[in-house]
Amino acid sequence: MIRFCVLSAAMLLVAALSGEPALADLSLDRHTIVSADLPADAPRFADYRVARYTGKPARPDVRSHPRSRLFRTELREAAAAGPNFAGHYRLASWGCGAGCFQWAIVDVKSGRVFHPANLASTDHVNVEEALYEGGIQAVHTRPDSRLLVVVGGINEDPKLRGISWFVWDDQKLKRIRFVAKPYGDS
Repeated sequence: MIRFCVLSAAMLLVAALSGEPALADLSLDRHTIVSADLPADAPRFADYRVARYTGKPARPDVRSHPRSRLFRTELREAAAAGPNFAGHYRLASWGCGAGCFQWAIVDVKSGRVFHPANLASTDHVNVEEALYEGGIQAVHTRPDSRLLVVVGGINEDPKLRGISWFVWDDQKLKRIRFVAKPYGDS
């Protein structure tokens, strides 16, 4: 116990000397994406409402795109669970390394699969734990809304790390707002 207290005190001292604010959670630093980074006037799910599809999910067309074929099991399992996004779509994900996820959007009505270039992969490193709640790896959707919120990095591009709000327009994701939270001086 004494060792932990000494270590904690040392970490706070290092943070104080380095100009970092002393945060309650020692795992947070000035590059951590935290709840306070969410703007009060951020887009809301309610502003992009759509009717929710309640029919039987279609089998995804895994032959229409090379990535669909490669990740056919994940896409089929995701689609079978029904819509979780934009009325009749399912946001599907699978791991691509530590803290990395790849994404596709499946139309559970038609079986069509989309691989948006502006959301091929995400990472959720150095994100406050509270921002994971209610989402899939800090990516948030609602079955009755076209809004999609990503907390973290996108497509391994340091300039795209932060909080992104996208709207789905039946074939593509359009970014409508972005709050940057880059690492370091990038």
